Amino acid sequence: MPKAAKYYGLIPAGGSGQRFGAGFPKQYANLGGVAVLKHSVRALLADPRVEAVYVVVSGNDGRAERLLEGMARVEVLALAGPERANTVLNALMHLLAGDRVASTDWVLVHDAARPGLSAAALARLIDHAGDHAVGGLLALPVVDTLKNSALMDGVASVQHTVPRAGLWSAQTPQMFRAQALAHAIAGCLEQGKVITDDASAMEIFGHAPLLIPGHIENMKITLPADLEVVAKLLGLGAGPALEIT
Repeated sequence: MPKAAKYYGLIPAGGSGQRFGAGFPKQYANLGGVAVLKHSVRALLADPRVEAVYVVVSGNDGRAERLLEGMARVEVLALAGPERANTVLNALMHLLAGDRVASTDWVLVHDAARPGLSAAALARLIDHAGDHAVGGLLALPVVDTLKNSALMDGVASVQHTVPRAGLWSAQTPQMFRAQALAHAIAGCLEQGKVITDDASAMEIFGHAPLLIPGHIENMKITLPADLEVVAKLLGLGAGPALEIT
């Protein structure tokens, strides 16, 4: 009888936070007295089906190790690459080569700066995507009217309205089989394909992941103003101070 697939969390956290503009990576910003990264890790651990969470950082970043010290089912890997895709691939290859993760196990790749993932949304993803041949991702249907723009004299102006029917805004986690995702990302990097998330790599190789309804609270922090929005959504205070240095 084949061995049942397991579930593992993978959080690429090697970004420098240049767009955040606070002098430190956004995953270490203070959200309710706890670093954003720790919120994101705890969110994945909320489902007991997740065997372990691997946080992938750059070799010169010791903050995550200290921040997450003592947390059960959590391991920090200093394997980050130059881009997010490289970081995910490095971690997958390391885990597969060391038999830490089996080729058919599910890997849930989650943004370090998405602290608002709810247990209900995570369970929904595992419940539905776990029965799918490819896997899936959390996403929200686009509800705003979309405009395609062009620059005129340095100012953006409307070219045309983009029909929003069938459009979704991707969130994370994005859940795929470990070997299949590693193969897709490696292939895209070798071919010079532009991939904006893990699902896009799978799509380029002909796979059609499921779209599982997410939630607005699961928004990604990119700019300082986003931290304030997430804090309000989650009913928490926010500030620039690091929880650990």
